[in-house]
Amino acid sequence: NQSQHNDEPLHRILYEMDPDFFPSPNQARKAILHGRLLVLQSNNDVSSHDIPSASDKVILNLGTVANSTTVLQDDDVVAVRSRLPNDFYPQSCTNYVDPPSNVADLITMGNVTIFEDDHIAIVNKPEGIDTIGEKRNDLQSALPFMLRPPKILDKKVRKSEEYSPRPIHRLDRQTSGCVLVAKSSMAMTKFSGLFSTRQIQKSYCAITFGEPKLSKSECVDVDGNTYSIIDYPINGKDAVTLWRVVTTVTSATWGTLSLLHLLPKTGRNHQIRRHLSYCISCPIVGDSKYDGGGQLAKAARGLGMFLCSNSIQFAHVMLEDESNVVADIPLTDKYYEILGLTKDDDVI
Repeated sequence: NQSQHNDEPLHRILYEMDPDFFPSPNQARKAILHGRLLVLQSNNDVSSHDIPSASDKVILNLGTVANSTTVLQDDDVVAVRSRLPNDFYPQSCTNYVDPPSNVADLITMGNVTIFEDDHIAIVNKPEGIDTIGEKRNDLQSALPFMLRPPKILDKKVRKSEEYSPRPIHRLDRQTSGCVLVAKSSMAMTKFSGLFSTRQIQKSYCAITFGEPKLSKSECVDVDGNTYSIIDYPINGKDAVTLWRVVTTVTSATWGTLSLLHLLPKTGRNHQIRRHLSYCISCPIVGDSKYDGGGQLAKAARGLGMFLCSNSIQFAHVMLEDESNVVADIPLTDKYYEILGLTKDDDVI
């Protein structure tokens, strides 16, 4: 009877009503946090003879997932819910029944998982979410709902079944593109080592304001293309970025815009964004931190930042032959739209 518990929070009520199922208030609180409880509201228009059991009530009323502010009414039914087994990581890896609400669309999108095997995965992170963040508002929290756990496991590494997939590196919140994910602690260790020794090659595409001038004195040939070199320390550490202009257009709205292809040789914080803004005076469109704050730059911030990690390449050190893995993703529509181009132009 809820009237006896009007002033108590839901987790206390659950503990007092069913201490066998909820041995402590903290256990009840966790069940609420993890989305395991469903409140089936009472229906005064239906007599008790019409609803012989709680299972029938589920059919009549799918209910509401309980949260910390849920208030029970007399005759409400609290049901326990769990995720049905599927091909993805089990509920035991996350404790949560549902994926984070703010990235639920990411899970149903096509072409998000670019590469996947028993050891690693490469996923296409959209702009606007953190790689690793707080309160499940991040890519990491969505990974168990979109990747498959390893199938080939040695008895000595059974704990890998409970290892939740984790990003090995990060992209800025407003940067989209390739993120490498580890499915085991061994994969995390080995591929983190590749990053620290600069054996993982990444490329980026960015749209900038202005047309940067190629430096003939400081350039290098890469796969038949000439790249200029930015060698400028960041926070006292060496930082090197190679860049070339793919195309330059004149926009009636945004003025001169350039699509750049970039090869960072180091991985400093905001390296590409700082180098383009500070060293060649061509800030990335939509970069609210380094765009200079001009009128045009501020107007473009609503479009989001135009920086994408479009390719990643490395030796698969978890495999015996260490075969090469290459993952490429196409630019999204907004890149072509701001440049006034179509995908048929095949600029990248």
